[in-house]
Amino acid sequence: MFLKENYPIVGFIAVYLFTKNLILAAAVWSGLTLVQMLVHYFTKKELKKSHVALFLLGLALVALAYYFDNDDFIKWKTSVAVWGGALFILIRQVFSKKYVIQDLTKSSGLIKDSAPEHLLAKINWIWVVTLAAYGGLNLYVAFNFSTDFWFYFKLISMFVLLFGLMIVSIVMLKEHIHLEEEQSKP
Repeated sequence: MFLKENYPIVGFIAVYLFTKNLILAAAVWSGLTLVQMLVHYFTKKELKKSHVALFLLGLALVALAYYFDNDDFIKWKTSVAVWGGALFILIRQVFSKKYVIQDLTKSSGLIKDSAPEHLLAKINWIWVVTLAAYGGLNLYVAFNFSTDFWFYFKLISMFVLLFGLMIVSIVMLKEHIHLEEEQSKP
């Protein structure tokens, strides 16, 4: 399942590890992402706008990196993507009262409908501020350390960041989580 959903990033990692060429690795990511989107479209008849936007951003930055022969453009992608995510979370909260943790757990039914709006808004703000700060940290690392260091930093820190945000969100909502014992009661 992991490879089925994440083969573009696996391809990016493999190509970079074997070639140490960030532009080539990002180009492979772009190609595999296009394949993934086409397969998804033809099998499920839908594409998420966020996936298309990330693909177009990545493709534009790969094109700029290739044209100027400068992999710094690739390093900007992570920051622009997380800043875009932070802005998206903020806009959805302000204009439609939708919250990131509810979106992320919707299919599992993990969060009860009784979760107070002020707590959901607080969690959204934690996501927004953390993502915005991470975008800045990514650029600091990208332009003050070697490409190899940045690559491993990005690879590990992005996973830790998102996993950590999920854990903090769930802990904050501990009183509003569906427990299995409650779900199985008649």
